[in-house]
This record gives sequence, C-alpha cells and structure tokens, in this order.
Amino acid sequence: MKKIFFSILLISLTHSSFAFDTSVKGFIALDGINLQKIQKKPAESVIGIGVLDLKVFAEQDNVTAAIKLDLDGKLAEENNIFEEAYASYRGVYDWKFSLGKGIIRFQNLHWGAAMNTYLDGGSILGTENSWRKVSRKAYISAAYGHHNKGFIDTLAVFGDTSEIDYNEQGVAKTTTDTKKILTTYNYKNVTAFTTEKQLGVGNKFELFLTDSISATFGQIYYKNKSEDKPSWALDFGTNLENSIFEAWTDILVGFTNKSPYEKYTTFRKYEYFLQVGAELFLNEKWSLVGNSEYLYVRDQRHNVADAQYQDGSLIKSTSYKVESVIKYKLSKSAFVTMGGLYEKKIASKDGVKNLSYISGVYNANLEAYKLATSFSFWF
Repeated sequence: MKKIFFSILLISLTHSSFAFDTSVKGFIALDGINLQKIQKKPAESVIGIGVLDLKVFAEQDNVTAAIKLDLDGKLAEENNIFEEAYASYRGVYDWKFSLGKGIIRFQNLHWGAAMNTYLDGGSILGTENSWRKVSRKAYISAAYGHHNKGFIDTLAVFGDTSEIDYNEQGVAKTTTDTKKILTTYNYKNVTAFTTEKQLGVGNKFELFLTDSISATFGQIYYKNKSEDKPSWALDFGTNLENSIFEAWTDILVGFTNKSPYEKYTTFRKYEYFLQVGAELFLNEKWSLVGNSEYLYVRDQRHNVADAQYQDGSLIKSTSYKVESVIKYKLSKSAFVTMGGLYEKKIASKDGVKNLSYISGVYNANLEAYKLATSFSFWF
C-alpha cells in the first residue's frame, strides 16, 4: 500500500506540467477564561489551545495530495504527526479514488456547541465508548457521485496503523509487568496494514434530498486476527441548513469485541448514541447554538486473571450532555462562542448502582458544569 501511495505521487510529479495549485487550510480553537466544575472536585479554570489542526493540499490536474498535521497529538510516536496523508485521483467521470492514511468516513460527525461531540472525545467526565471518530487508518477508497447527482457513496477498505507483533511461529508477543498481573500485546507501528492480520470495511452513503436537506447512512466492520468476533457499527444522520437556521441529528449503534490483551479491551460492548442540535442565525453576526447528546454503553468484560479490570463484570453507563452558546462572527472565518454545558454520568457494576468508584470507569456517577468562552479561526 505504501508503494502504491508514493506511485500516485510520482505520477503527479512526472506529469508534463509541473505547475501545482497548493493551499494550506487549518483550524485553531483557543480556550478563553473557561471554568469547569466536576462534582466532588474543586472548580478549575481552563486556558490554552483547545484544537489545533493544519492541512496542506497540493493539486495538479485530476490528482490531489493532502497532509494533515495533528499538532496537538502525541508527536513522539512514529508517523503520528500525520493524522492524514493521502492522494486522490478524479480522472474517471463521477469517481474519486483515494489511498493513504486518514479518517474512515461513515459517521455524520457534527461539532457540538461549547465542545465537540462525544464521538470526537468531547466530554468533561470522559466516556467508555469505542466508536469515536475512526482516524489514523491506512486505507484505500472509492467514491461515486456528487452533489449535483444527488448522492455520494464512499467505500473504504482499511486497517490500523499499528499491529500486534507476532513471532516467527505466529504467536503474539506479550509483555508482563513485575507483579505478573497485567499482560499486554506488543505493538508495532506500520505504514501499511496486512489483511491477514486485520481487515476493515467502511461505507458512507450521502443523500442530498434538496439544496438544504441531506441524510447519511453509514456502516463499518472491523476484524482483527486476535479477536473471536468482528466489531461493527451503524450510523444514521440528517442535516438541514438554510439562511435562517441549521439543524443536525446523528444516531449510532455499535458493537465492539477485543481480545483480553488489546488496548481498551472488552469482551462484548454495545453502545447507543444520539445527538440533536441546532443553530439559529439571528443576523449576519449573531447566532444561538444548542446541542444535546445521549450515550449508553453496556460493557461485558472478559474474565481472565492477568488482564487489567477483566473480572467478568458487567458495566452499564449512561451519559448526558446539554450545551448552549451564543456565537459572534468576527469575520467570515473567525468567531467567538460564549455559553455553558451540563453533563451527567450514571454507571453501575453487576447491577449495583450509585457506586462512588468503578474500576476502569472515569468519573462514575458524577455531574459536571462548564462555562466556556473560546475563540475559533479557520484559515
């Protein structure tokens, strides 16, 4: 896959014309004077960079290459600075072919109000869901259609950019700590995945009903050699946008299975997610934004002695988030948001409720509040 990716780039470089159209796009969100309070913990202020993304595009004829730098990620890991690095070809009518590393698009991801969505890590209390934005994957994809045709269907075959390390006999390598109570697989970073070890398929169908109404239907499937069952998710979303307001919904149902020694392991995890939000444009400068989210996770753990938190228990958690902000547009690409959110998380272990602590569950049975002021800028 790595060789094919650079072959596409080489074709574009050796074309008869060497004139490239290039552009740099990015997004930065700066946290202003934000105050947040988690139940049973002291209030604290949050000041700094919230989100920082930078994407570089190069285009020649029907070939486009892009690199997205994840500048606020873990840059110490090999190739981790590149959240996306791909090339696309549009030389066949109504078709687009892409190859590289990036996001597997099957969800109707939409920014929230004061924070991003649960599916993109937007939570004060933290969540135990598995189907967040599926990114940093090596993939090859084909998309057919466009807005004028009324639909776009994108199919991708993908794999993780880190794989379990196996020895010559095909046995997974593991590491045991000094107390011999936690055994984990050894992983290695890869630029191209091996389908014999892992295989994923994602599909997103976008239907443009009118100029202002669209719907999305998404499916994803992933199977790892070390797991006994494949993981999957279904997603349905709608968007309505005109000069007066924008409204969005997203529904996700997913199942996750991992072997006892994988990262963030689970035996049988089901999750159900719902997001509903809207933005009302008061005038050219001011708008009101509201967003609400619900997440239910049912996590049946493994029952093995040498894996952390895997005691066979059944963990159920329900998370709620309601947020509202007023947005002021400073310019076409810059705006300030001011508002707040409320978040609540209810969790139980083996049917026992109101526990103050559940191993492996962040902030079980707590509430949180946040007053948020942020400055965001697209460029």
